[in-house]
Amino acid sequence: MNSTDRSEAILAVEGEMARILRRVRMVVQHHAQLFSPELQPSGYLVLGFIVKHHPTPPGEIIAQLGIDKSALSRQLRVLKDLGFVTSEPAPADGRASLYAPTDATVERMASIRRETQSLYADVFADWSDGDVAQFVRLLGEFNDRIERR
Repeated sequence: MNSTDRSEAILAVEGEMARILRRVRMVVQHHAQLFSPELQPSGYLVLGFIVKHHPTPPGEIIAQLGIDKSALSRQLRVLKDLGFVTSEPAPADGRASLYAPTDATVERMASIRRETQSLYADVFADWSDGDVAQFVRLLGEFNDRIERR
């Protein structure tokens, strides 16, 4: 591949990444509405993190999701008011809170995750196992390199 071909390929990657980002935003918005009509997409992302990593302090959510502290405070308040999460004082520092999902929240998230897995199964239905494995490997390598920058 010469430098012109490589530049065109990198432009194509940029275009495909933009398509993926648009699609992901649409999926997150759809899932937020499926979960609860009152839930904003950013709240859904916070909730998903809490479901996977609980109990969790706000600082960990900020570090992992890159969300603004004040925006996170608003989302946590909404999630708590809607009954999707609980909070308790952190044992090491009673001034800090740890957030955890309710059992109903975990069940609803699992249902939405099954829907997503079904979608991906359909998308990859005609791909060979090797192609799926290679896609996972390349996507993981891409994400790792982006995270290290």
